[in-house]
Parts: sequence; structure tokens; C-alpha cells
Amino acid sequence: MQKADIIVVGSGIGGLEVALTMAKEGMRVIVLERQHQAGGCMQSFSRGKVMFDNALHCVGGLDEKGQLYDAFSNLGLIHLPWKRLDMCCYDEVHISGKVFSIPQGMMQYTNALKTYFPHQEEGLDAWHEILTSTDEEWLKQTSAWETLNSLFTDLLLIQVLSAPAMFKMELRKDTLPLFSLVHGTTPYIESAWRLQGDGNSLVNYLIHQIRSYGSEVITDKEVTRFNVKDGHIASATCSDGSIYEGNIFVSNAHPSVTCNMLEEKALKPVFRKRIATLPNTHGIFTLHLQMRHEALRYFNHNKYVIKSTDCWDAAVDNDLKVSGIMLSARVPANGEHVVNLDILTPMKWETVEKFAKSSMRRRPKAYKDIKNIITEQCLDIAEEAIPGLRKMVLKSWSSTPLTYFNHNHTPQGSAFGFRKDYAHPLNTVLSPKTPIPNLFMTGHNLMLHGMHGVTVTAAHTAIEINKKITQIKDL
Repeated sequence: MQKADIIVVGSGIGGLEVALTMAKEGMRVIVLERQHQAGGCMQSFSRGKVMFDNALHCVGGLDEKGQLYDAFSNLGLIHLPWKRLDMCCYDEVHISGKVFSIPQGMMQYTNALKTYFPHQEEGLDAWHEILTSTDEEWLKQTSAWETLNSLFTDLLLIQVLSAPAMFKMELRKDTLPLFSLVHGTTPYIESAWRLQGDGNSLVNYLIHQIRSYGSEVITDKEVTRFNVKDGHIASATCSDGSIYEGNIFVSNAHPSVTCNMLEEKALKPVFRKRIATLPNTHGIFTLHLQMRHEALRYFNHNKYVIKSTDCWDAAVDNDLKVSGIMLSARVPANGEHVVNLDILTPMKWETVEKFAKSSMRRRPKAYKDIKNIITEQCLDIAEEAIPGLRKMVLKSWSSTPLTYFNHNHTPQGSAFGFRKDYAHPLNTVLSPKTPIPNLFMTGHNLMLHGMHGVTVTAAHTAIEINKKITQIKDL
């Protein structure tokens, strides 16, 4: 049996950030990870000698006035080798036979859109004000789709504004809060960056720092049960029978997975029902491409090619119809040419759900056929932004929501956590606190998703933990 001040379950970025924050404050922290490799969705993997990222493609808000600068500085992450995307075009949107270059900087962003859409100047000024708004309660209770339609009469402009968000969140007309759209957009407008290297370097840095403060990250430790005594969690039991005692417990796992680790009587039925009935967002299909030697020159921006007439229908489009793609190139370690390229497109869980019980290494032919259909569509669409791309590809691999379901214990392979609903903000936005006084949650299911959202949530979780520690000391 091992003991620590704080036990963190799950080594996704949120869990690691909470662990490092508390370790720096003098707490003894143990992070328990079910997989052999730490990092959750931030993991990288190799195919041959080429590294690919599961989810890390772009990070926003790292300049000195940006939304992530202070947090990343405190965690030491700001010193990693970040490469800023092109100032004049960090996002390139291909839609309706036109190409739109979106620059960094709030005023530059707004002025560029006014150049493309001069007849929408008044609406763009209002959109600028919304993007810089600090009224979070209003943003949480306001429909993103209805707001865009109230500001703009040009549907193409709405699609240009929405296209990058299509790969950062689930665009749903009936539920998406303006809060999610704003917070998923503004950090990148402030400043957009790629990590020079793979996501493992970020994960490994956090682990190294955690260990430097006398705490630990242990892999191959699957927590199966929280043991409750007198209304508090006393310990966590792993699948191998090992037990870890602590004063504070933090779960970076999906909230439904967290609930399943607790005996029935530990939580009130109303809380379990709330968690069990919250819908998950859709997943992502990713096509990982290894490029031929010096076949494609590196482009220092994201490319989006939209085929659907409405980005907001992507979540409900035909299962096997690709509505749009994002292209993201890894910063070359040497030279000026792309070694690996990722193509992403939204994908519903229902498309692959029937294969969920199949072995990861022995998927049925029907599953492989679906992947091939999506792959071919992605490559066809990508040719519009990069002519001749097919001939540049040496090898390819792909992942679906089922991949994330299997590797990361993510229910339904959700890419963006629980679906937020502007009509029910109090029900769909979760607090780091739980009904059990010494159990806290973190991760992208709670408040916001993505690197920005997970980091903000981790900071809130750490604040709540400190409040609890202060209460314990005062007793």
C-alpha cells in the first residue's frame, strides 16, 4: 500500500497539470495511469520512424497577453519549442470555390473579414465586441447559432467564421453556447502555435517536473474502485490489487467512468442520473499521412476545406459523407518539407458503434471498409487545397472514435467531452467538486475542452483542492 496527499487518476493533460500544480505547492502526489503510456489524448505514436500526434495540432493564446500564457508559464510549458503560425494567415479556409486567409490579432482578424465581406461591417464590429466580452454568464446562456444569424445576413460569412470551429467543437444549432464558440475561437485569434516536436515531449516535460518535486506518475495502474469510508474516499484499488491511500482524490477520467468506480450508495441517484444522461459530443476521424521525401513544402498554417453548404450540419450529415476536412502539418525537424500530415473530419459514434466489441487487432472487414471510404473522400477533398497530394503520400494510417474509445476509455469516442447546452448551462457545465467532499474531477468534460479548456479547468480544480486543504487544516 502506498500513501500520498493527493491521488490523481488518469494522466491526461488535465490530470498532469493538476498534479504538477499541487506538487509545486508541497503536496506529495501520485498519478495513476491505466495505459502503458501516459498522456491520454496528448500521446504521440510512431509508425516506422515517423511520429504522429493523437490530438495536438494547434494551440492558441501563448503570446505574452494571451489566455494561456500565465498558466503555461507557471507550468513551465511556455519554454517548449513553440512555433508561431503565419501572422497574416494562421487559418486558410477553402469554401464555395473561394479561399479566405485569416490573420492573427483581433483587429487584424476583424479587418480582414471586413475586406472579404464589406457589406457585413456592422455585424463584424458587433462580433468583435462579443469575442472580447467578459460577460461569461450571458455567453453561457446564449445560442451561438442564433447569435451568428442575428449579426450576419451573408451565410458564406457565417460558414467562414464557423469552419475552423468545426474541428475544435461540435457545432450544433440546437445546443452550442456562444461561450463555447467564443472560447474555442479567441485564443487562436490572439496567437496560434504549433509545437516543434510531438505531444510526448509536452507530456514528458510535465512528468519530469512532477517527479522533480518528489511526486510520481505510475503507468499500467488501472484504478477500478474508489473505497469510501465515512462519506470520504479512503483509497483507490487497482486491477492488480494494489491500493493507494490519500487525503484528496482527483479523477481525470470521464465522469461516467468515475461514477462507475464508486459503489452504488456512495452517490445519490440524482447525481448518477445527471452524469449518465448527459450526451457526449461526436468524435473525429483522423488520417495520418507519411509523405514522400521532399514531396510537399511545409505550410505554416491550418487548411480547412469545407464541402457541406452548412458547417453546422456536420454532426447530423450522412454517416459516410465527409462534410469538410482540416489539414495540419507537423513542423519539420530538419529541412523545409512535410514528413507527416494529418487530415481530420468529424465522425459520429454511431458510424462505428456496431464494431465496439471487436478486438482492436482483429477488426471486421466492414469496419476497414468504412475507414477506406472515409479515407478516399478525405484525400479527394484535400486535393482541392494541395493539388497532387495523393502522389505525395508514402503510407497512411487512420483512427476513428472507436480508437479513442479503446485507448483512452472515452465513452463513444467523444472528441470534445459532454455536449454543452445554452438552454441548460447549469446541467451541462460540471464543477470540479463532487458530492464526495474529497473527490474532485478535471478534464475536458467539465467546463471547456481543448488545450485551453483543459488547462483552465485544471486551474479551477487546483483552486478547489486548495480550498479543501485549507478547510482540513482549520479543523
